[in-house]
Amino acid sequence: MIQYSDHNPVQQALDHLEILNLYATYTYAVDEMDIDGFVECFTSDATIDLSSFVIARRRFGDAVFDQFLDEHGVARGRENLRKLVSTELGFHHASTNIRIEFPEPDSARGTAYFVVFTKDEGRIEHYGRYEDDLMRCEDGKWRFTSRVDVAIFERDRAL
Repeated sequence: MIQYSDHNPVQQALDHLEILNLYATYTYAVDEMDIDGFVECFTSDATIDLSSFVIARRRFGDAVFDQFLDEHGVARGRENLRKLVSTELGFHHASTNIRIEFPEPDSARGTAYFVVFTKDEGRIEHYGRYEDDLMRCEDGKWRFTSRVDVAIFERDRAL
């Protein structure tokens, strides 16, 4: 198998920049409740695993989370992702220390830290780490295929 490092370094740099922009697009779409922009960040069969968030589920209730999460705490497919971002949670997100690896030319793995602030008081609601799989789609755009939100801290619950 040819490693991505054997390919054009300029293309790898362009891919890296496009994926960094995808992280920013995701963050703004969540905070602005831009539903179409949010789901466009994902493949049609993408998943987001929110199972590590305990306090958020308690705070907003099972009825809210059960609209888009399965019994394992995972949102599957664009329709459930659409429901997820349609829920007004009142947060601002920040992603930092984004690290991207390219095991193959059209696939990537990303890891980043995130911090989520409340809009009303500006205090930290939770923070953690994203663990992502990405792919270059047929239209040439990079999208998330899988995201695991790993909670490191939730307000009122140190992990």
